Formats: sequence, C-alpha cells, structure tokens
Amino acid sequence: MHHYSPIILPLSLLALTVLLMCTTECRLPSFFGSCQTTILTDNSVIQSMTKPGLRILVGVLTTADRYERRQLIRLAYAQQHGTYNDAEVDVCFVFCNLSKEEQSVLVTLEILQYNDIIILNCTENMNNGKTYEYFSSVPKLFSDSTYNYVMKCDDDTYLRIGNLVESLRNKSREDVFYGLVNPCFRADDMDYKMNASFMSGLGYLLSWDLAEWIAESEIARNNTDGPEDIVLASWLNTAKKGRNRYHNFPGIYDYKGDSPDENCYRHAFIPETIAVHLLKGNLEWARTLKYFNATKGLKPSKLYRVPSWPINQ
Repeated sequence: MHHYSPIILPLSLLALTVLLMCTTECRLPSFFGSCQTTILTDNSVIQSMTKPGLRILVGVLTTADRYERRQLIRLAYAQQHGTYNDAEVDVCFVFCNLSKEEQSVLVTLEILQYNDIIILNCTENMNNGKTYEYFSSVPKLFSDSTYNYVMKCDDDTYLRIGNLVESLRNKSREDVFYGLVNPCFRADDMDYKMNASFMSGLGYLLSWDLAEWIAESEIARNNTDGPEDIVLASWLNTAKKGRNRYHNFPGIYDYKGDSPDENCYRHAFIPETIAVHLLKGNLEWARTLKYFNATKGLKPSKLYRVPSWPINQ
C-alpha cells in the first residue's frame, strides 16, 4: 500500500484541476478536446496536453429536433477513445436558432450535460446560408483558440478520428481545402481540381486562415444560396484560395449498403476509412460501427444477452 505525503497529494490534485480547466467550449466527455480526463505522469505530458501540435474543430451540421442522432454520434465517437500523440479534436453540433417551445428545454438539457452545441443566428436551412454562418462565425466564437483546421460534416457521416488526424499530420496548415473531390472521377484533372472543383458536402475541412477569410470576404457574404458544397468552393475558386487541395480517395466515401456497384465515391468499408457518408438510419450506423469494432469492449454479464450478427456492408 502506498502512502502519500500531505504535500504531494495537494500538488497532484492541483495538477489535475489545471488539466480539467476547459479552454474550448465544445467537447465530448472523456474523448475530445482539452476537457478530456487524463492521468498525468510528468511535465512533458502536461505540455503536450496544453499545447497540442494539431487542433481540429469539427462541426456536425444538424437540426435542433434530431436529439436521437446527436446522442448516437456522441456514443459512436466516445468508443473511439484513444491517444493521437499531440493532436486534439473538438466536436460540436451546429444548427440554427431554436423555433419550438420544447427545443428551448431539451436542447438546454443537452448543453448543460455536454456543452457541445453551437446555435447559429439563422433560420434553419440547408442551402441558404447555414454553412456560411458556420464558417464565418467560428473565428469569432473561438478567437482565443489555436485551431489549425475547421471541418464541416453532415449528421449522417461517421468520422474515424485517428485516420483523420494522421491524414493531416504532414499536410500544410494554411490555404487548405480537404475532402473528396466531386465528381471524384475528375480528381486527376489538375486544372479542374484547382480551379473548378468542389469537395463533397458529406465532410470537408478548411485551414483556419480560410475560415478567417470567409468571415471577412464579400465574395462569400454576397453568395450564400445554393448547394452549400458547390457554393463554398465557388468562393475559393473565385478568390484563388484553397490552393493546397487534398483529395482523399478512398478514405472518404458513401456507404455501399446493398448496392452492387462500386466506384470512386461508393465502396465497401476499408480500415483506412476517414469518413463514411449516407448513414441515414440506425441500421446503417449499426453495420458501420460493427465493422469498426465499436462494441468490442462489451464484457459478459448475467444482466444482458446481446445476439451477434454477421457484418453486412
């Protein structure tokens, strides 16, 4: 049995208190961001936690009423708990102003519990400025943060956080436009890729300097209506921004399901997955999570009996 001196114990508690102080508003408990619970062992760990080498803000664009989907996503990402060297990923759910009496109560409960929600000052929409509001707002909302990248993804997209981090590890951190070039069969056409392409709206990422540019740009402010992924790319193409463009095939793709066809945007699951899209229902989510062994930590118990199903892609 170990005995601790009365001096060492308070110091250890102080170190833990400093670690748990949150420097960002959005997080998922015990996994994302600077609020994750971690046991410190030495000063080098403290420094790596307080000054991460790579920071990513992920905004999951959704709507206020989709309570079940948000909870599913929280559970799915919590099962990816792990250490990614000096990287830090913060995940927020993003939607427009609340419009129903029940939302003001139920969403407030979520905020109190998870503190992972951003409510934009807009009327709920998909292709009439919501994405602009998101990217133009984050530089002000997180002005005291040191994010390298900001990502937008849909609420039917599942990210593999470790693969996302590693795919960015040696990439530029300025003027970056990252995702799945659409149409993907034109990704090798460099003129198209650099001057006319767009990244599929399922999930794409910008370097932080581009979010700051969007917040100040009249090109973006005056052109917000239309398919959001095409519109955002048009801002960058017009202004000759996002010159570091990264096409992530085959790591970003649509869920194949029962479709017999495979192509550059839809194929079977692969270990190198960065993002899987079109998880419209619980069955698609379940099959995806099963492939990636999200439930492997379940221990035998007399309290439950969970049947096993074969993996179906």
